[in-house]
Amino acid sequence: MDEHFLHYIWKHQKYTTHDLRLTNGQTLKVFHQGFHNDDSGPDFEEARIKIDDIEWAGCIEIHIKSSDWYSHGHGSDKAYGNVILHVVWLHDREVLTEEMNIPTLEIKSIVDPELIGRYSLHVSHSGRIACSSQLKQITAIKYQSMLDRVLVERLEEKARRVLNILSQTNNDWESTSYQIFARNFGFSTNKAVFEQLSFKLPFEILKKNLPNRLKTEALLFGQAGFLDKASDTYQKELQAEFHFLKSKYELKDAMNKSVWKFGRMRPANFPSVRLAQFAALLHQNAGLFSRIISIERSKDLITSIKINYPPYWQSHYDFGKLRKSTSKCPGNNTLDNILINSVSPILSAYSKFSGEQRYMDRAISLLEAIKPEANRHTKEWEKLDRKPVSAFESQAQIQLIRHYCERRKCLDCNIGVHLLTK
Repeated sequence: MDEHFLHYIWKHQKYTTHDLRLTNGQTLKVFHQGFHNDDSGPDFEEARIKIDDIEWAGCIEIHIKSSDWYSHGHGSDKAYGNVILHVVWLHDREVLTEEMNIPTLEIKSIVDPELIGRYSLHVSHSGRIACSSQLKQITAIKYQSMLDRVLVERLEEKARRVLNILSQTNNDWESTSYQIFARNFGFSTNKAVFEQLSFKLPFEILKKNLPNRLKTEALLFGQAGFLDKASDTYQKELQAEFHFLKSKYELKDAMNKSVWKFGRMRPANFPSVRLAQFAALLHQNAGLFSRIISIERSKDLITSIKINYPPYWQSHYDFGKLRKSTSKCPGNNTLDNILINSVSPILSAYSKFSGEQRYMDRAISLLEAIKPEANRHTKEWEKLDRKPVSAFESQAQIQLIRHYCERRKCLDCNIGVHLLTK
């Protein structure tokens, strides 16, 4: 038994509701079970009940055992002074306050054993998606409704991270966007290292040199530690430019190239290639944040984000190392990743910051216009005939499986609640 399940039982009144008796024999009627509280304090607020002939309004606290009231430290917490009913699975101790004994309802004998069995099977399921064998029972409308909900949750989570960075840059949106894009260009392998680079090379220095491609690359590759040695003419040119800029701006603490991870990845994903892409993005898209929020149509926004390789990187994947075939720009997957994990979160964050819903709507529309991702999370849904049709759906599926299915939060999921109720 767990409290999460007890919250579900109380919230949805999944117990025998007639002839309720408290542990002291008093009668109980529940007019309203209250509103579930996800923050600190009692579990349900604004409940209305009747004990014998007296009506009460206040909070409900739920525990597995009555004694948990004390082990959780509620006895000395004034936030629990308005609790009018203690709902427990097992009553093993009276709970006393300065004013009274808190009325207690024990529910272990009034809950349907079949419901308990269904829940136990659910949470003990060995697969990542506990309801995989029952998912066909869920209508397309109910499934899509849950995707809509978790997609908004995901965008709001990403928006909070953006706003946290914004607070550290004194509300400088261009500098914030620079850090967001930098972290994203590292993908999962070099994410933290790229983020470190964005700290080592402040945007206020970099932006002065963005109109010049050579200076932009020199600053990024130099601070990243790629210019300590020179293997060809182009690297020597960057090296000389970086030494000049380093002295001019008094840059210190350049990174060591050894911190960048090259192992077990294709040359197209090498950090040297990602740095070249990042440099091209910044050089070719001046005022990146301003561009993101000023373009209304998703189609126009997608086509406006341009990354074209300069001649050297069209034929190289690292300094002195030739590609097997030339490439003038990154693949579509790279561009889609930028739009999904950088542009959409920035729009979501600006919506929260400005209080204008239209930017959140744009973030959602953008995801709807991008093809779905293909990863281990979306493949789990494909096995269940729920193949995503857009990045909107693939992002929602990632959120659903990682934050609900894997954590067995079935009782917080509309799909899980529906199946358990049946």
